[in-house]
This record gives sequence, structure tokens and C-alpha cells, in this order.
Amino acid sequence: MFSQNDFIAATRDFVCVRLESYESEEHQKLVRSFLRGAFANTAFCILAPDGETRLSRSGRGPSSLLGRRGGAAQDQDAVIEALNEIAADFREKGSRSMAVVPDFHSTRQALNVASGDQRLLLLTVAPEGSRQQVTDTLQAVLNDEDVLGKFHHDFADKEADRKWASLLKGAKTKAGYFVVRADAFGVQGEVLAELSLTSTASSLRRALQKANTTFALTEKRKVYRQHVRDGKRQGIHFENGMPYGEDRDGDGVIDKKKSRR
Repeated sequence: MFSQNDFIAATRDFVCVRLESYESEEHQKLVRSFLRGAFANTAFCILAPDGETRLSRSGRGPSSLLGRRGGAAQDQDAVIEALNEIAADFREKGSRSMAVVPDFHSTRQALNVASGDQRLLLLTVAPEGSRQQVTDTLQAVLNDEDVLGKFHHDFADKEADRKWASLLKGAKTKAGYFVVRADAFGVQGEVLAELSLTSTASSLRRALQKANTTFALTEKRKVYRQHVRDGKRQGIHFENGMPYGEDRDGDGVIDKKKSRR
């Protein structure tokens, strides 16, 4: 459903938030609030612009909350219809071109997610003094119709990002825009293009589109089972900021995995 054009078009009237519940205790608590104290790897709820008032029931996904349960096609139609009805009650007060620039909890996590989603990562390393100018440029670029949704973005300005350069191959400067291709397991990245912070929005947009064209032609779609098997064979492990797993009984403790014979 999430990859269908009609569904994507309907969600453009919403601010879609991806909670990073294995990196943030605050985010994990929010997920629990949507699942009546339990914790799972997905949760869904529609909130009013105040970020608190709930406009739908909460649960694991949109189909179970907004669908008709009459088959996949009918389910999707019902979800889209419900989204459009809710959106009609709220008019935009600002421009979509001014949408908030995405940011991860760490560059390490950004590389991992970019690899998993098979997208390029735009990493911005900027001193505090140029942050507003950089943000203006990024808003113009990342909210462009030809760019929107095709890239991940991260500001390398957190305490955890001090050694961001050690995660990248080919970075030549200490500040700028870095178009990065994450490796197969999101452990490191290769810099495909590097631009100064004074670059115009049009030049940054061209660099992203050029890199993405090459990426689309050379990136092979991952087969999940084979990918996991290869990762285990190579000893790849990603250490989350929060304990990994689910708490389906809501006792506040991650459930232990059942042993296999």
C-alpha cells in the first residue's frame, strides 16, 4: 500500500513522521502510547496539527484502522478515502516548500537506514553560523517535486557525529554537502559528490539528480533473506541505541525470544 501512487498522493496532505524507536527512548514511549503500553516495530495514528489530538484510532497500521477488510484493493480505497476526508478539515497555513528538513539521531543511523531503504543520503556538515542559509537551500531542494522522497538527509551536528568523516570514503573537506552511497549493510558510505555550503539550490539539485540516475542504474534490489544471510556470514551487527525487540504484553520489558530446538 505504502508504495502505491494513489496512497502517496493522499499522504501529501499530511506530515508523515517516521519514529526512530530503536534509537530514542522518547520515540519508543510515543509508540507505546499508541499501542496501549505495548511496543512493536510499527504503530499508526493520525494526529491533529497540535500533535496531540487523535483523529483516528491507533494501532499497527492504516488498513486495520481505516480499511473495510474487503480485500487489499478495497482496503486501500477505504484508507485513501478516509485520509482525504480527514485532510479536508484542515487547510494548509504555510507553504510545502518550507517543510522541516529531515534529520536522523546520528549519521551512523542515517547510513544504516539509507542502505535499508536503498536511497542515497545527503549529509550536511555545517557550522552553526551558516545553519540558516544552509537550511533555506535544503528546503528549496528537498521539497522539490523531482527530489522529494528520493533521498534521505542528515545533519552531522550531534555529539554522536564527531567522527562522521570516519564513516565515509572520499570526503575531502570538513564541511559541505556530501552525496553519499551507503554500502550494502549501511556500515560505511562512499562520497559520490561533494559541494560547498555556498552552492546554489539549483546546483545541489543537479548534483543529486545526476548521482541518483547512476545509483538507479547500478543498485540491485535486495532480497531480504539473502541479505540477512550474507550479513550474518560476514558478522555484521548494528548496535541500536535502545534494546532491540518487541514488548507485546506491555510489561515494559522487551520480550525474550523463544528458543528453537
